Amino acid sequence: MTKQPDPSGIDWDLALAVNAAFKGLLGSMGQSGHVCSRTQAIERRLDLSIGWADTCDALADLLLGHLDSGDIVVVPDKICAVAQGRLGPGRILRSPDPKTIDPGLLPELAARYELELGFPVTPLHLLLADEHDGDRATLGTLDHNRAASELATRIRERCEREVDVVISDTDTGLDVRHPLIGCVTIAATPLGATAGLTLYEAMRCAVAAEFVRGHSRNIPVVICIPAHRCRHRTHMGAPRGYSGALHVSMEPGITYA
Repeated sequence: MTKQPDPSGIDWDLALAVNAAFKGLLGSMGQSGHVCSRTQAIERRLDLSIGWADTCDALADLLLGHLDSGDIVVVPDKICAVAQGRLGPGRILRSPDPKTIDPGLLPELAARYELELGFPVTPLHLLLADEHDGDRATLGTLDHNRAASELATRIRERCEREVDVVISDTDTGLDVRHPLIGCVTIAATPLGATAGLTLYEAMRCAVAAEFVRGHSRNIPVVICIPAHRCRHRTHMGAPRGYSGALHVSMEPGITYA
């Protein structure tokens, strides 16, 4: 009798992250299955100065005629943050760079910028900070899960399609050894999502969208098209059930098992 391998010796969290990254890459090439068998990019430059609510409408209008129920819509964190008006001075990235300081100092730095800017800033928001035009910095989406749910609602109303939404970022936290959502992610991180996706499924979609979007292609939204067996998900488009960003500690698990 062949001896079966002991699954207890496998780091399953890392294995799932690696698998999600490779399957996401394949999905971006149209060569995968499961929750992202292929992708569709929607190319358009958006006016993000119109505010978050109107940006949701603009995104939904871009998607009109491109969606089927069961698809997954992925938008970058930076677009959501800019639309929400979460901008600060460029020195946020330099004095000091949040990624270069002791993580224990981030709460104090976040509190300082929250007082200065007049809107909520957390250590996660500082790690998500990115360059913006005019020597400004973006400071991450406010309440990623709620923002994902709000966009899914607008899509349902305007496109008459039930979809899940993922808000993602290129960062994984690995460069500062601080996983952004409490578990390892590779190549990209899902920061917010609606309730029809597990963390693992959201990871696959985030990575697929990242490879499609690139760095400067003016692609504000990517549609992940699932295999038929994954198109009918429970709680699709519904609120996640907790506020803020995704976090493994708030989930029943990374995947179904």
